[in-house]
Amino acid sequence: MPRKPLPWFETLADSVFALGAAARETRTAHQAAQAATTQYDLDRVRLLDAEVAVTGRHSLARPHDQAVMRIGDALRECEHRMASLYDRAAASYAYGTAWAILRVLDGQEPPHAEVGWTDDGALSVPRELCPIPPLIEGLERWRDNARFEKARQRWWDCDSAGEFASALADQGYLADHEAYEMHEAFAEARGMADAAYAYGVLAESALRYALLGARARHNNP
Repeated sequence: MPRKPLPWFETLADSVFALGAAARETRTAHQAAQAATTQYDLDRVRLLDAEVAVTGRHSLARPHDQAVMRIGDALRECEHRMASLYDRAAASYAYGTAWAILRVLDGQEPPHAEVGWTDDGALSVPRELCPIPPLIEGLERWRDNARFEKARQRWWDCDSAGEFASALADQGYLADHEAYEMHEAFAEARGMADAAYAYGVLAESALRYALLGARARHNNP
């Protein structure tokens, strides 16, 4: 017996949940890579003061030094790759869910969340959601709306800090206070993926709230 197709709001919710699952997997992988890299920080590892002769060479080698440095290089490369995956997945979760909320509140019935990626793997964000999704009207009675708006503001602050830091970095000369401001802004901008993920988590709850009417109409035609 063929399986009965799921209604559009169920497949939409599943679609957004899948974006969240991807973000959670990459977030965990990035945290694991960070922890592994920390274990091989040269300030934490006590290097052995011993050398070995190398066949065919007149110089001596320090095997423990070489091993720790190579491990550190490999782990830092892995951490960088995991950070890139997490950035993309978190942003996809946040933008894709915001897109879905706006469509539902506009009376549309999209069966899936929509996310765009360019040929080189970068996220392609609709103009209406750039640089950060707008404040969403129609959620005022939702109990977590204030938290949702706070998460949006945090995401906005991280994005603005990144833009500010990049603008300073493009200048040929920086005064001491400008260099300090640039480093502080870059530090705040590093929270971008976490801010987008936190927004996505609340946006997924907001979507469930926005879908209550559709579910009620489906269950009580």
